[in-house]
Amino acid sequence: MKILRNYQPEIFGVIVALAVLNIWYLSSVAIEYAVVPKSYDYLIRALTVAVGGFIGAFSAFWLKTYEEEKKNKEKQKSALNSALFVLIRQINAIQCIKRDLEKFKTPFDRGLSLPAMKPPDYSNLKQDIDSLQFLIENDNAQDLMELTIEQERFEQAINSINIRNAFYVNEVQPALSFHALNGRPVPLAEYEEKLGERLFQGAMNGAAVLYAHVYASDLSLYEKYTSLRELAKKLFPGEKFVAWVKM
Repeated sequence: MKILRNYQPEIFGVIVALAVLNIWYLSSVAIEYAVVPKSYDYLIRALTVAVGGFIGAFSAFWLKTYEEEKKNKEKQKSALNSALFVLIRQINAIQCIKRDLEKFKTPFDRGLSLPAMKPPDYSNLKQDIDSLQFLIENDNAQDLMELTIEQERFEQAINSINIRNAFYVNEVQPALSFHALNGRPVPLAEYEEKLGERLFQGAMNGAAVLYAHVYASDLSLYEKYTSLRELAKKLFPGEKFVAWVKM
């Protein structure tokens, strides 16, 4: 059935051509055997030409409309595949970060032992929201809104890493070195006393925020990928869309 749909214009053109030829042939036979008066010859020929011209013009218009609609559908499918691929890349990025974070279990280890992380530059890993505006016309505006929120959540997770890195490298780590707190067991109260409330609480809170954003993004990204792929399959049944297996 899909193959027949792809050749609809050609099939329609053949049918129209055969119909016009049949009209011309039958009119000639009718006149030849005096089924209709000879005087109708010019009228029938003129009518055949007029009908053929109209059908030809209509066929050309229909074919142009069909091709434009086909291109538009291909563009929409491509936009959905691109959105899914971006989500997969974001999932992979977050999961790589999460694997490093999972090595540190307690709030203390996360705040003061977690080294500064330097993730790749993800500034260009963004959804092309403009290419997905057709979802609004298909009554799927909520899905587009959720995708926008997901993009912002991913960026927030990356920003929280960068903010924590800057604070840890520029302020916390020098203070740890200055007070010789690196690499030796020290009571928690001594850390807080020597670092001061601002650095100590800043390190703890910065790590907590980082973990919260990364773990939230990890969960919601996969959920959004799943729902968007289901929507794509619903809008374009039988078409192929990029797939990803959760590791």
